[in-house]
Amino acid sequence: MSKKVKLVRVDKRLLHATVALNWNNFINASYIAIVDPTHKDDPFLEKVLQLSFSNKSKVSIFSVDQLLEFLAQDTEEKCNVMIIFKNICALREAVNKGFSSKEVQLPYPASRILLKKIDEYFTQEEMTAIREIQEKGVKFFFQTTPMDTKDYSVFNK
Repeated sequence: MSKKVKLVRVDKRLLHATVALNWNNFINASYIAIVDPTHKDDPFLEKVLQLSFSNKSKVSIFSVDQLLEFLAQDTEEKCNVMIIFKNICALREAVNKGFSSKEVQLPYPASRILLKKIDEYFTQEEMTAIREIQEKGVKFFFQTTPMDTKDYSVFNK
């Protein structure tokens, strides 16, 4: 397989300027996989999201199962992949079905200076999902742009 996952991110905004301009240029993704089961069959949204990137980067919207199938497929050409999950629950479903990643990035909340405890930002359901995923060896961190330092501290148990 010549696919290499360069970034796994959870961001309800999916694609926006920070991702399109900063992250894509930093990791040089040739494929952006959006995991949003509610929009997996929405060709219009997929085309709109594709407009955020040059023609060298392909954008697709997947369900969790479709993402796992995509990652399992062999390709002849090298493919740097950025995966953006719409929410933590979709990530948990993927992890429970065999998706693995060493780390998962989340953008800082708008009030990052005031953020001291993880439960100030996430719902109880999201907290449960984060802890379940962490038990499988996945590290979470906040980082908005490639120039920011990864902040793991809020996710420590």
